[in-house]
Amino acid sequence: MPPTPANPDIVAVTIALDGCASKAELLERIAAALHFPGWFGHNWDALADCLTDLSWLPAGAYRITLTQAAPLRRAAPETLATALEIFDAAAAAWADQGVDFRVCLTEDGADDGTAPPAAPAARQ
Repeated sequence: MPPTPANPDIVAVTIALDGCASKAELLERIAAALHFPGWFGHNWDALADCLTDLSWLPAGAYRITLTQAAPLRRAAPETLATALEIFDAAAAAWADQGVDFRVCLTEDGADDGTAPPAAPAARQ
């Protein structure tokens, strides 16, 4: 998604995770939403590389919202935890450059009573 009309310097992206149950599906959804280049390798290292580059999607700030994460958390909790760690590292890297990069995770409908994994703090 290009920068928003309300604020052309912010890229805001929502990634729905409903029905997502694997690392491969998660990486594909992130790649599609953020328009990753063809060289994206569909692995954790490539995700980290792309999240800390984003030269094809320049902005002064990034807002990424991951919605409906409960099914992925139940099906592949380690996958979600690793992805959140990578997003957190990307936020730290962008903060070092003075760019605000935030990720919001919503469980949407988690009804199994278990607590979600701790989401990384937003870096500013």
